[in-house]
Formats: sequence, structure tokens, C-alpha cells
Amino acid sequence: MITPAHLRVALAATTWGTWSLFLRPAAVDPRWSSAIMLAVVTLLGAPLLLRRGARGPTEGPPRGAREWWAIVALGVFDAANAALFFAAMSVTNIAIAVLSHYLAPVFVAAVAPRVLGTPRARRALPLTLLALLGLGLVLEHALHGQSGRPLLGALLGAGSAVFYATNVLITKRVGPRFTAEEQLVYHAALSAVILAAFALLVHAPLPSAHGARLVATGSIFAGAIAGLLFLQGLKAIPAEHAGILTFLEPITAVVVAWVAYGEQPGISAAIGGAMVVTAGAVAITERPGAPSTPA
Repeated sequence: MITPAHLRVALAATTWGTWSLFLRPAAVDPRWSSAIMLAVVTLLGAPLLLRRGARGPTEGPPRGAREWWAIVALGVFDAANAALFFAAMSVTNIAIAVLSHYLAPVFVAAVAPRVLGTPRARRALPLTLLALLGLGLVLEHALHGQSGRPLLGALLGAGSAVFYATNVLITKRVGPRFTAEEQLVYHAALSAVILAAFALLVHAPLPSAHGARLVATGSIFAGAIAGLLFLQGLKAIPAEHAGILTFLEPITAVVVAWVAYGEQPGISAAIGGAMVVTAGAVAITERPGAPSTPA
């Protein structure tokens, strides 16, 4: 059954697909662009913590060291996720960067029931693989027309996928212990500090004022707003559902690349897109099986 939580995750994923509209014209070093993005998320999200019910454990006893270390892990892994994904988009075409990043939902669908102990959706993994095959068809033309350094871009995107998938699993673990606002702000602040320190350490080229403004503008929509929507939705739906819904991001990214930059998809895009939508719809409406045992 489709719920408001599903719609929040879907809207977040669609908004993430517009990142190239800000990153391409900004031409900012990915180490700085990812740091700017997470700093903006922190600044915009911090006032949300003042709202009633936005802080404190949502259930159970006071939070211990283990829960706070999970937030630290989120900060470290999301810094790596953002930096690697932005780097992938800077060295190759949007299709290759996004497709390689979307190995993440396959990992989430395969591992989530064992790690989280959630009810196992009987067809979650086959449906995720079907969606990935559909993405391959959508991106077929773009992959033939490789530009930049495609192998490096694919490796960077795949690396970001590992950290992104791990963050989804950690977020589901700590979801009952932290509000969506807390998860967004606490981990983003740490990620921004890590990335800024790394950019200074390696002497990454400083962004221009125009480039920084473009990245900051994108960070409001594709960073802060989309991130909060995703976290709110993820608290209420299975990780496998969220993983498949996020396939809307690469579909959106390919359409944006086609319209804005002339990276036209092949004829097979319609078939692939239908496969992605079908996989997502079936996964959302499927009844879960018996609960699995947490690792």
C-alpha cells in the first residue's frame, strides 16, 4: 500500500536527480561542493531542532554511547558518499555516475532483512535486480557515448554506493532513537567538518563565489529539503521499499541530462523506465513474509 512515507521518499529521490543542474555550471571541486552542500544542510536544519518533539529519544531509555557512535558513523560515511558521488559526476557523464551509484539498492535489498531483522519481502531482491536491469536499458545510449573518464567515474560511483547503502541500514537502526531532524543535522554537521578539513589538507582549489552560490542553492532543495523528506519517510517504511523507490533519482537524472545537456537516452529507455516503475510498484504493494533474524 502506498503511504505518505512512500511519497516522501519518492519526492526526495526525484529531487536528488536534479543535482547536475547545479553542479555542472558551478564547476566546483567535488571536495568543496560536497562540503558546501552538507554545511547548508546543517544551517537550514538546525532551526528545526527547536521545534517541539524534534529532539530526544522517541522511545525507550536515554540514548547511550552506542547510539551516538552510530550518528558519528553516519557523518563519516555520508561525507565519503557525497564526495565520491560528486567526484563521479565531475569526471564522466551523468548516466555512468548515477548508474554505478545505484548499486546501493541491490545491496540494501539483499542485506536489510538479515541486518535489521525486518520482515523479508519475498521478491525484494529479484525486483531490485529487475529495476537495475531497467536502468541499464534506460542508460544504454549514454553508456555507448562515453565521455570523460568512464572507468574512474564508475569506480567512484560504486564506492559512493557502498557508503550510501550502509547509511540506509544505520539510519534504520537508529531511527527509533533519534528524530529525523536530529539525524539530518547531527550527521551533516560532522560530514561538513570532515570534508572541509580534507579539502584544506589536500589544497583543493577554492570555489568561485558564483560556483559556491550555485552549489548552495542546490543544497537547499536537493540537500536539506530532500534529506529531511527521505529521513521522515524512511522511518515509516521498510528499507527495501526505500531502496527501490530511490531508483527515481537516476531516472530523473537521465531526463535532466537529456533536456539540459543533450545526453539523449536510447530508444530502449521507455522499456527500461517501465521496468523500474513496475518493480517499484510491485515491491511497495507486496506483503512481507516471515520476520528474519537480526544479525
